[in-house]
Amino acid sequence: MNPEVYLTKLSVNDDIALDRAAVAHLESVLGCEFTDGAKKELTEYVEGMNNYYGSDVFAIDIPGKELSSGLVTVCFDGDEITIEDLFVREVVRKRGIGRAAIEALASEYPDARVIELYSLQSAEGFYQKIGFECVAPATNKCLSLWRKELN
Repeated sequence: MNPEVYLTKLSVNDDIALDRAAVAHLESVLGCEFTDGAKKELTEYVEGMNNYYGSDVFAIDIPGKELSSGLVTVCFDGDEITIEDLFVREVVRKRGIGRAAIEALASEYPDARVIELYSLQSAEGFYQKIGFECVAPATNKCLSLWRKELN
């Protein structure tokens, strides 16, 4: 399955995009769709990632869906995209959305030549399946490091 997704770069000044993505953020943090203060928490997250870490936060959107289907936080440095966080809402998992979001990152950063990320053991099969190679396996102190060359 190759769903159509688009990435919306979140800004603390874009109330519409923040409203759409707030539930995805809370689900990624709390594991539920509790919505009191969701937009405020997402705004603080986006502001912190932008200002402190120099990272971009994108909502993963699907045409026709009222709410965002997930979030991806990345840092771009020269020719390398580092995925710091990738989350797809549970109600839309196993539909190719995570894969499509990763592929869409190449359009956001056309100078990128490689994508890297650290992975929990539970997600390693997913990353291997979509073309990432394990550069450094997990240890007791570190997550595994995965890398994918872009065309």
